[in-house]
Amino acid sequence: MSSSWSLEVPNVNLEDNGSNWLTYKERLIWTLTHQGLERHLYGTAQKLEELLEVDGKWFNKEEPTKPLTRKEIKEHDTKIDIFVQQEATVREVIYQTISQYTFLRIYKEETSAKLWIKLISLF
Repeated sequence: MSSSWSLEVPNVNLEDNGSNWLTYKERLIWTLTHQGLERHLYGTAQKLEELLEVDGKWFNKEEPTKPLTRKEIKEHDTKIDIFVQQEATVREVIYQTISQYTFLRIYKEETSAKLWIKLISLF
């Protein structure tokens, strides 16, 4: 994980009437692809399952008999953090390129992929 972070946003905002939908959609997709985030947009990026705690020891749900080391726990947590940050980045790119009106119609969706599907359904 890098400590420096910058958000790349397409240089087009979606019009409320959708008149520039094709241009907006293509620029948004290419911007997110360039940042390695398109899998979040399409819903193919998968969040790791949470770990299972038993008697103060941590386990993967797939291997509930093998306790994880501190290093494995840290690596797992880092991967979850990266996933969550990437989800937030996709949402922020979309939010910065739509109006308040459109935002209020889509923001409650659980994932960035569901948010994108909702946005597509509007236009």
